[in-house]
Amino acid sequence: MMQRALIRWLVVVLWIAVIYTTIPLVRRFREAFIVRWPAELIGYGVMAVVVGVTVAALVTLRRRQRRLDLVDTIWLLGVAALLLIWTRHLMGQPEEAVHFLEYGVLGALLYRALRTKIPDATVFIAAALVGILVGTVDEVIQWLVPDRYWDYRDILLNGGASVLVQIAIWRLVPRSPAPVTSSSFRILCRLAAAELLLLTLCVAATPQRINQVSRSFPRIVLPAVADDVISEFGHLHRLDDRTFFRSRLSLDELAREDAARASEVATELDAARRTYGGWVHTYPVVDDPFTYEARVHLFARDRNLLRSRKLTPESPDYRDLMTTAVRENLILERFFGATLAQSSYSWRPRRRAAFIQAHAEEATFTSDVAAHLITAISEKKLRALTISALFVLLLCDLLLGRYAATRSPPGSRPARRGRSPGRTEPGTRR
Repeated sequence: MMQRALIRWLVVVLWIAVIYTTIPLVRRFREAFIVRWPAELIGYGVMAVVVGVTVAALVTLRRRQRRLDLVDTIWLLGVAALLLIWTRHLMGQPEEAVHFLEYGVLGALLYRALRTKIPDATVFIAAALVGILVGTVDEVIQWLVPDRYWDYRDILLNGGASVLVQIAIWRLVPRSPAPVTSSSFRILCRLAAAELLLLTLCVAATPQRINQVSRSFPRIVLPAVADDVISEFGHLHRLDDRTFFRSRLSLDELAREDAARASEVATELDAARRTYGGWVHTYPVVDDPFTYEARVHLFARDRNLLRSRKLTPESPDYRDLMTTAVRENLILERFFGATLAQSSYSWRPRRRAAFIQAHAEEATFTSDVAAHLITAISEKKLRALTISALFVLLLCDLLLGRYAATRSPPGSRPARRGRSPGRTEPGTRR
């Protein structure tokens, strides 16, 4: 029994190693793939695997039960439908759907490994939590690897696959008769606390803090924060009822910077007109977010304007591109106005009027510039929430430990795990 458990955990570790070691190779694989075939085939391949696994699961249930239960069928088809819909939603970047396969397999392996340690129904929650934890570490590794990037959405993909697989397994395997124990709840508390601790550290990994650590400990090699940021906080601003944008600076700070540094920033922007790619990856955004954001807004405006010239003016795509260009320009005029006026990027009145006439005035627009900024909550409040939740979980673990100690008779020894006569092992039927 012990040897079987060790083998199962060895398989889990090997699969996690496969996930982590392939991180630097994903981009190369994608580039090699799209040279020969459309990128969408990756997404369709994931869909095919999901359908195949679902059919195999239904066939397995049919053979085991001799009669396929309607509830089981609906349950599994519902999980498969969610994965297929989610995959279809990712067709813009279909390689992201591969997360479902990686963490789907991991979820099944984790269940097999954990059920010997956790014989009751909480094994499904524990397996999902371990999958989420592994997925979060996956993103941390991507942050450290060149040409790979941190993304909270990928944690959601990893965690979503882990949870959905456990939901499916819950209907596939026989129900365990073992009662839920305090030790099982303690395991859940510790796993959730580990994930919250890691997320708390990620929330604290802002560019400003990373730069400070890098300056204090120059021998520590850290990623370029201009290229990849774990957590960065800012503000969501409103130009009018239909136009919104995010910024690292408040409205007052934007106004002060524009008034005090217009000439200096305009000169910098003009010098970077033809060197955007190299400039944007090397400019110290932490030290000067105003100049950096102005340049990115200008790039978004001019890139969409250039793309619109390749389309017919009557097409919907043309109107969408012109809307983006015009709204970006309106943001620049309102919040970077003095700087824009002194630069070579300012539109002439006749040209500006023609562009405004071509855009969709009624459309709601939110700029993609600084889209990664966390604006719904401040860093201080978010950190306080995660630390408070961490404290609650650790307190629950302590209380459950004391409760278990009071329930044990004095001098008693824990019962040895094993199969007693007449008792059905968890996960099997008589």
